[in-house]
Amino acid sequence: MNQLEEYVHSVYRNVDGDKEEIEELKQEMRSHLLEAVYELKENGVSEEEANRIAIENFGDKKHLIKGLSEFFNVQKRFTRYILLFSLVSLVLGATFFVNTFSKINDFQEERNIIMNNVLTIIGDDSVITNSEKEGLHTIFDEHGDHLNYLAVFNVKEQAQVQEWLKEYDIKTKPSNTYPLEYQHATFMIGHQGENLNNKEEIVSSNYDLGTVASANDSWIVQYEYKDTYHNVIEANNSMVLGDYMDIFHLPILFFVVFGVLIIVWRFLKKYHKRYFKGLIN
Repeated sequence: MNQLEEYVHSVYRNVDGDKEEIEELKQEMRSHLLEAVYELKENGVSEEEANRIAIENFGDKKHLIKGLSEFFNVQKRFTRYILLFSLVSLVLGATFFVNTFSKINDFQEERNIIMNNVLTIIGDDSVITNSEKEGLHTIFDEHGDHLNYLAVFNVKEQAQVQEWLKEYDIKTKPSNTYPLEYQHATFMIGHQGENLNNKEEIVSSNYDLGTVASANDSWIVQYEYKDTYHNVIEANNSMVLGDYMDIFHLPILFFVVFGVLIIVWRFLKKYHKRYFKGLIN
């Protein structure tokens, strides 16, 4: 190992940093020293003397080592913080995305589950028995954290119900509908899980997306969601309409922040490298 190589190696011996970057800076220093040696030798200076002068002119060794150490320490701390914030943004974005998607998926499945279970219990009978009412209460209790009302209407006994049913295709699958007035309900459960007898006093929701109905030949089943669940309903509606930005704006925001932080990190990393190369030269 010649004198110049020993000097370069000694400067970087205890510097803790990215190996690729260190090797790049070492090569930069070698090139600078060799260029200085070449110029000195062109002026008649011996190689040994030229090496010594080039090293002396390059700068104080302790100052270089201190500068390198500070450079890589600052870079490591900055990288750690940037990557930490980037990771937090990525995790938050993924969490919000999964949570939102899960709620929408649960909402879609719940519509079918509630309707299928209710219609299975009451069947095509013209009268709801006490045991069937208990079964309806069980279903309501399972979903009561976001259900406001659950009501069943006898199709065959009320002309108003029959006329309303003609306007909506709800026999094939549960659908959002403009609410059927609860005064026509044969049986109804309130938001606290109680049987509601004074149904004439219950005002239907004017939020059409918050009411779901389905039917068989004998019964119409209708339930309303609580106001606190409307954000999930809106998200599902946006999903149906393909408006993904409206649904996933928070996850998208966190993903954008993640991308920006990574770009900033890469830019500043290159800037710091160019800055230190300038000091060497």
